[in-house]
Amino acid sequence: MTGARPSAAPSAAPVLVLGMHRSGTSCLAGCLEEAGLWLGEVNRAASFNAKGNRESREVMELNDDVLAGVAGAWDNPPAQEPGWSAAHRARLDALVDAYPSDRVWGLKDPRVLLTLSAWRERLAPRLVGTFRHPLEVAASLRRRAAAWRSEMTQEHALNLWRSYNGRMLDLHAREPFALIRYDQPPELYRARVRQIARDLGLPAPDAIAFLDAELRNETVDAPVPADCADIWARLVGMDKQARRED
Repeated sequence: MTGARPSAAPSAAPVLVLGMHRSGTSCLAGCLEEAGLWLGEVNRAASFNAKGNRESREVMELNDDVLAGVAGAWDNPPAQEPGWSAAHRARLDALVDAYPSDRVWGLKDPRVLLTLSAWRERLAPRLVGTFRHPLEVAASLRRRAAAWRSEMTQEHALNLWRSYNGRMLDLHAREPFALIRYDQPPELYRARVRQIARDLGLPAPDAIAFLDAELRNETVDAPVPADCADIWARLVGMDKQARRED
């Protein structure tokens, strides 16, 4: 596998990057890779991610297959987390065993929020999460769907935002982990990423160049929809608290 240089603490647990689709998971993963996290063979260029979505196809396909086992999908989250078959667990074992043991490694796939139990059992990972204004996420999802000659309604997009971020908040309440807001000024974002990297024991550089604010295709100056307001307020509050503590 190829990717970032070895980090200073190869015995540390792997890192899972969590968050809703179109919420900065690719950016956070790329920044952490620049800071020393090994991602391996991941997508590094895509039509809707100029620097790549930083996802392993094997990880994505495994999560898709687990979800399909309960008639779910990334855009149709099951009400309950799906169970993992013996065959799925064998694929997970083979995938994890392929990562090097001399580097701190991590992976990113928003679907992990929907299939997390087996990943946690197998890896005992450290977690980091990212979030973004729901209307920006909805606009990005709908623009991508249109480019794929598909359609996504605003209601569906916001329902997905609530589902993913609600799960992330439930997990955070049980096991706190670092959260970062994607749609904030670049200097604040970079400072927060550097602190997260240091907390993970990564040899973070003084400058994080991966973030490119010009690649944010959707910016919204509008109130958060009422049915997203509670989740949004909790996420923003956690991000502000973390920045005060940095």
